[in-house]
Amino acid sequence: MLIGLAGGYAAGKNAAASMLEARGWTCVDADALGREAMASREVRDAIARRFGSRVVAPDGGLDRRELARIVFSDQKALADQEAIVHPAAIRLMDERIAAAEAAARAAGSEPRICVNAALLHRAGIAGALDAVIEVRAPLLLRVARGARRDGAGWMAALRRITRQKGFRRALRAALRAASRPREATRILVIRNRRSLAELERALDAALAEIARDREQA
Repeated sequence: MLIGLAGGYAAGKNAAASMLEARGWTCVDADALGREAMASREVRDAIARRFGSRVVAPDGGLDRRELARIVFSDQKALADQEAIVHPAAIRLMDERIAAAEAAARAAGSEPRICVNAALLHRAGIAGALDAVIEVRAPLLLRVARGARRDGAGWMAALRRITRQKGFRRALRAALRAASRPREATRILVIRNRRSLAELERALDAALAEIARDREQA
């Protein structure tokens, strides 16, 4: 089984991923793969050519803080960075999914893999997903969580949320475009409002619903 885990900034997506891992799922973290891709020489050199020596740290790696400062204030720069990083990250994602599937089958069990990606519609796997779980939380709560977690202030957190505006519509469009003939891939929404216990109950309910759908298919 391959599911997607989506959610906006500070909605609680990573908390849900940790809960899935505790239940025996293999979670492939798109953000971590992006960082891994950026650490590769090929991607690092391409970014340096595009943005110049100002994004190169003294140790020869990327100055991520400077790069973030540039791309998050310039949509064209952000698009250029993503065009460099995303193909490498997607290759890594495909490799991780294949490895997890092979390991599960070698152990005689069904693969249970979750792709944890805020921009799931851009991961290139929409057609392979059995279902998507989307984590949602109230806007003010997300702003407060983001500001507290990242230490960047309320306005910075709000700007990050605003940059993700429209991702739900884009996700639905990607799933419709890649849907199997029988039906479009379902999106199950779970809420993260009060406590991790509430989120955990909602996640378990979503997993049970996905399992029922598979039995009835």
